[in-house]
Amino acid sequence: MKIIVGAPVKGFRLKEVIKASLSKQGHEMIDIGCYVTDRFVKYPSIGERVAFALQNNQGELAINICGSGTGAAIGIDKFSGVLACACESVKTAILARVVNGANCLCLGEDIVTEELGIEIADAFVNAVFLDNPNVTPEIRAFWKEARDEMIQHGTKASLREIEYL
Repeated sequence: MKIIVGAPVKGFRLKEVIKASLSKQGHEMIDIGCYVTDRFVKYPSIGERVAFALQNNQGELAINICGSGTGAAIGIDKFSGVLACACESVKTAILARVVNGANCLCLGEDIVTEELGIEIADAFVNAVFLDNPNVTPEIRAFWKEARDEMIQHGTKASLREIEYL
């Protein structure tokens, strides 16, 4: 699977660890930045780059990382075609995919350990939208309807340059 990854400086370390782990599993990683850690990077510029890559089908899923995961989620969820969720547990990552059809996992480098970040990313990537036989077809139909409605809202992203301070 092609997976888009992005992070400003705060999140870079976790991005690299997750990227290495998912690559070892055979996934193709599309790294949209940042690439250096010697200058402060504005996280909205990374979010828009990730959104642009998703909107243009450069990958099936995305992982956007910052210090808390909150800024990463807020910075990207305003774009159409993106359903982002900040997750701090394996369970929330699975539910974000299975129930909500999220296509962008947001993580906080200051919130999760590298080991937990890898577990959360694995769970997110391996979960499948609507894959819950324990709920009725009517509920799964509602989940799809809700996802389809939410993913249409927002604006078109541009191929924004990485912005530094």
